[in-house]
Amino acid sequence: MNRMELKLLLGEQYQYKSFYSEEEVAQFLQRSPRHFADRVVSSLSAGCVRIDALLYRSRDTLKLGYDVFVKDRPESADWICYDSPDDKVSLKEEDMLSVLNRIVSENGLSYTECSFEQLEGKEVKLKM
Repeated sequence: MNRMELKLLLGEQYQYKSFYSEEEVAQFLQRSPRHFADRVVSSLSAGCVRIDALLYRSRDTLKLGYDVFVKDRPESADWICYDSPDDKVSLKEEDMLSVLNRIVSENGLSYTECSFEQLEGKEVKLKM
């Protein structure tokens, strides 16, 4: 699906956010600070699936990568990591959507329906 079709179908459930400019990302990659926490650079959520472009440390260098997330029910606030594709990373909305479309298509996922049963978290009981 293209961006306009998804925006019409999903309304507010379609969101693209960019947290850093391409220039800022290039500076991080060039400097490769020693103490660096993973950072989401841009994020595209479309209903029950989401793709994040992130900067992360790999040995002595910083790299860009994608993480794809799914929900176990549409109204859930929680996302479950599904895949980390090796595609060349782009921060552009259209490019991120293209990768997400491919992953949705190849894996039988859906933008509007959850493909997984609901996960129940463990409850921690305090010992007194």
